[in-house]
Amino acid sequence: MATTVRSLLNTLLLLLLHLGCFFCSSHQSHTKKRKISPISSPSHSSPPSKSHKTLSLSNLKRLLSLTKPPTINEEQQQQQSIVPIPPKPIFQSDPLIKNLSFPSRLDIFPCNLCGEVFIKPHLLDHHVSTRHALSELSDSDSGMNIVRIIFHSGWRGRDITPTVHRIFKIHNNPKTLARFEEYRDSIRSKAARAAAGGGGGRRNERCAADGNERLRFHCSTLICSLGEAAGGVCGGQFCSTCGIVRGGFSPKMDGIATHSTSWGAHASLPADLEEEFGFLHVRRAMLVCRVVAGRVAPDPMMDDGSSDKEGGGGYDSVVGRSRAGLKEDEELFVFSPRAVLPCFVITYSVS
Repeated sequence: MATTVRSLLNTLLLLLLHLGCFFCSSHQSHTKKRKISPISSPSHSSPPSKSHKTLSLSNLKRLLSLTKPPTINEEQQQQQSIVPIPPKPIFQSDPLIKNLSFPSRLDIFPCNLCGEVFIKPHLLDHHVSTRHALSELSDSDSGMNIVRIIFHSGWRGRDITPTVHRIFKIHNNPKTLARFEEYRDSIRSKAARAAAGGGGGRRNERCAADGNERLRFHCSTLICSLGEAAGGVCGGQFCSTCGIVRGGFSPKMDGIATHSTSWGAHASLPADLEEEFGFLHVRRAMLVCRVVAGRVAPDPMMDDGSSDKEGGGGYDSVVGRSRAGLKEDEELFVFSPRAVLPCFVITYSVS
């Protein structure tokens, strides 16, 4: 009985051993069939080597490290390491555009006549005195007939008669007009103080009223075609008429001679002026001016030095020496260029 039981146990052990070997062999064959594909080539059927596996893993780690977003600490470190570069100052570094400036509305000076804009006041004054200095009067203007009559009235009884070609009205710039009015006001205030002190009589009364203002003539020379240039005046150095129209009379003159008639102003220049300076094409031009005479010294011999060239002394002007054919007050000298304001220019010729 014991022998039978022992033999049964041995047979069970053998069966179990065979079954275990069978399952192990079937599992290995199944795994081999999964790895080997019938489509793949024989060269890829062999398992990769260990070095190939390590190389692919290292490459994969590198790729992952490149695409890995930085952490918060790394971003702070990068921001601290970056030094900000200040912007380049354009107007201080570049010498070509350093001096450029863009004026504001308060720094521009427009011309009221043509609308052209300037950035400096003296540029505006130069523009007005050259481009808008003159305007020619036509026959339909009432002022032209008045100026023509005043001009011809001084030639009555003379052997020669003038021929008027053109008459221009002078548009003085605001500064020139302001200087003239300031000088007239100074003469008026001085005469008013003298009249209040009980001296001067009728002279001071006339000076206190309008500064003893008179309409007088001054003859000058002309070498350009007046009225044909831009604005009517030229920039020639020897064209005396255009120089007076642009900037008034020169302060370097010892005195400005003005005359009560056009004939007296014409006779003040030499008769052979046109012939002597014919190579320069010199011609005569008559200026009709407003003159603030102030207190007038009756005769040069009576002027003992009390006449002040700036209008602060006893006399503000002086009568010239009497000549043949001239009245007593024909020629008058004023000492300040601010006392004379040219208003009209007459181009003429004498036959």
